[in-house]
Amino acid sequence: MKTHFFKQLKIVLVLFSIPILIQSCAVTGLPNEPMSFRKETAKNGLLVGSISFPKEKARFNGYFIRVSAIDADEKTAKKNSTEIQISPEQIWKMKHKGQLDNKTTYLFAIERPEGKYEISSIRLFSNSGIAALQRTNYTGSFSIPFDVKKGEITYVGTIVFDEYAGENDTLVSYKNNYQRDILAIKTLQPSVDWSKAINDTNRKIEYNNNKVKR
Repeated sequence: MKTHFFKQLKIVLVLFSIPILIQSCAVTGLPNEPMSFRKETAKNGLLVGSISFPKEKARFNGYFIRVSAIDADEKTAKKNSTEIQISPEQIWKMKHKGQLDNKTTYLFAIERPEGKYEISSIRLFSNSGIAALQRTNYTGSFSIPFDVKKGEITYVGTIVFDEYAGENDTLVSYKNNYQRDILAIKTLQPSVDWSKAINDTNRKIEYNNNKVKR
């Protein structure tokens, strides 16, 4: 009996630890605590933007937007890369809980070391049932490149992710909502001088094959 109990307990602990490991390298899109970014004292740059979904009803338990550092040194690139984590409301039913557009749009503001970066993938996390945990990668083969400069606030635009896209539909698109996003984030985080944010959206998103991959 004891052997069977500990075996079951081990399985439960492993299943419980998987989402923690999956999320361990991710950062929250917009901190709840007051931000204190100052150009004069900043060691990094601040990356600002938003991520938008087509419907209030969320399709997945978690979304991880990859922010990849582009560096010749592999160790430095790995260290500076991260994922922006989005977790919809899922206690009673799955629905988005962002800050804009009837809660379908999430703002983000994250610090990154100076360098060249790109947003190029969205990883999806699905928790289907008690004993089954599934994860699906949607690469989309797109690239939104940008530079992060020490002490500067860089606005990179709105990433629109159609999680309900069909087989031949466009999965990811890109918009410039500078005025709207900066005004909204200023309301939520008034301690930062957002008027100095640089609108770095004067580019087209680069596509290879921007279709749904399952």
